[in-house]
Amino acid sequence: MAYPKVHISNSTQHFVKGEVKYASAFCSNDDYTADPNKGWTASSRGVCLLTEITATVIVDGNDVKATSYTSSGTSYSQFAVIKIHEGYAVTRVVD
Repeated sequence: MAYPKVHISNSTQHFVKGEVKYASAFCSNDDYTADPNKGWTASSRGVCLLTEITATVIVDGNDVKATSYTSSGTSYSQFAVIKIHEGYAVTRVVD
């Protein structure tokens, strides 16, 4: 039984890069990049629980660190980088 592949939507007007971190030492973390208003989907996931998604938003050539999504270990797979007030955050997408 495998979990759905992680998908991160970039809902900003800027380039985003970051890392998806998994709970087990047997699971390799994923680096990702996403163009403005585009997304990224992991190539695989298996039975790896997700513990953190980091994001850095590139604004006018400057790195702006977004608030990370963190969990003790989740099977959720749909996330987004969003603009909040004066910064950015990674959040879970709920249908």
